[in-house]
Amino acid sequence: MSRAILPLLLSHFVLLASPALAAPPAPEEIVRRMTERTALGFDSGTARINMVLTAEGSEPTRRRLVTKSTTDKDLKRYRVRFQSPADVEGTTLLFRENPGDQNDDMYLYLPAFKRTRRIAGSQKTGAFMGSDFTYADMENRDVKSATYRSLPDVVIDGVECYHLIAVPRSDELYSKLELWVRKDSFLAQQIKFFDKKGDFLKAYRLIEAKRMDGRWVAARSQMWTKRTSHSTVLEVEALDTRVAVSPTEFSPESLSE
Repeated sequence: MSRAILPLLLSHFVLLASPALAAPPAPEEIVRRMTERTALGFDSGTARINMVLTAEGSEPTRRRLVTKSTTDKDLKRYRVRFQSPADVEGTTLLFRENPGDQNDDMYLYLPAFKRTRRIAGSQKTGAFMGSDFTYADMENRDVKSATYRSLPDVVIDGVECYHLIAVPRSDELYSKLELWVRKDSFLAQQIKFFDKKGDFLKAYRLIEAKRMDGRWVAARSQMWTKRTSHSTVLEVEALDTRVAVSPTEFSPESLSE
């Protein structure tokens, strides 16, 4: 074999074996990986979180809350309980994912009325506790019930990301979502939400990703609404994924305890 041809053949085989040439995951797989855990990046455990609400021209409002999450037969369960300030203390949200195309279950316990109410249907489009997140955002309903289109990969905020367009079903809250999903962890780095008219409505941005308890977590993230310039920042103060969470904590009856 010619000495000139041999290096070319070796280079060809090296390129074929290179991981960089492996086919990228399908959009459906990227979305599945992104949504298989909570938006903060973990599937089980307890976290202490600060929520900071900022309205244009006003002082920020700070809230402290605790989330507990687990999985049951690969289905997510989580609850969010507010600890402060006093006007929201004890308010608790419960989320239970259902299999297939079934609607997920959401319940909200309001201590002032000593009652738990179910969040269903159009109520899920409402703002969660005055934040820029809707109840539907918290269950990823529009992202999961969509068709997808891949765009060229990009680097955003210094991080390599998959770039997708998701078009939800016509009965959902948004007409389109544009997603940038981190390649290193499948956390959402940025999401742009477009209303039913196709106008830009709001944006989610991952400000800081951090390894906590051995996994990548959205340590600091923000949702910002264009029309009002209102924003909601979530800061993960602490995370413990080693202590098991009791399944009894994920029933509507347990929320008042």
